[in-house]
Amino acid sequence: MRRSGRRSERGSLAVETAIFLPFFLIAVLTVGWIIRMEGISENVYHSLADETGALAAEAKLPALSPFFAGDLKDRISSENRGEISDIKIAPIAYRVPWADPYTGRVHTNLIGLSVNYRMPILIPHSIVKGVAGSSSFLCRAFVGKDNTGEVFSFDRMEQDDSSALVWVFPRAGERYHGENCSVIKNNPREMILCSSIRYRYQPCALCKPGSQLDGALVYVFPKTGGVYHLGSCYIVDRYVVQMSEDDARREGYTPCLVCGGK
Repeated sequence: MRRSGRRSERGSLAVETAIFLPFFLIAVLTVGWIIRMEGISENVYHSLADETGALAAEAKLPALSPFFAGDLKDRISSENRGEISDIKIAPIAYRVPWADPYTGRVHTNLIGLSVNYRMPILIPHSIVKGVAGSSSFLCRAFVGKDNTGEVFSFDRMEQDDSSALVWVFPRAGERYHGENCSVIKNNPREMILCSSIRYRYQPCALCKPGSQLDGALVYVFPKTGGVYHLGSCYIVDRYVVQMSEDDARREGYTPCLVCGGK
């Protein structure tokens, strides 16, 4: 009777092992594949960032090389050899204007790259051909232009622009303010999204700006808040932007009656 009981226990253990071991192995393989997939995505994003930065630095050329898309595709393929397929470079935005739908402000000379691709998965290709991935990068070309769109001459670049920086309400406002003016103290400020903003602030849980690309406009409360917002977020009502005092005067702003614009 005892031997029969031991055999029964061993048989039960064998059955349980046979049932749960495949699930355990699948879980381990899945985790490994996810890590592998993230590594591929990081490689592709790094290639886009590097190539976009090179385009921005050399953007004095008004036209994009006809071979650029092919060269970019070859680079991504070579840096992820055997790990990526079906690479497709989206139409490249080269020195194009873009109007912010929330503020109406037009941003000029933007450069944007986007690529779609497939990553292999650990099941037969006859079932699924892979998982789709995509990466995008957006920045502004360094073309030496000011807000009026006029090209800086060498002599003008050599000039010492000593105009102070002030803050204005671009949507509704007639005054310009100093950095510590009580009128703007608790208002959000327009910022360009970058790694330092992501490090210092968390994305708003309401408007969910975390999916925005670097270079997008976001809004933060530097004095009272720890998150960044989209311009459409209901928390962002009146925001302020920074410009030189000379530019503010040229655009018709006058000094604040509280701080005098200082």
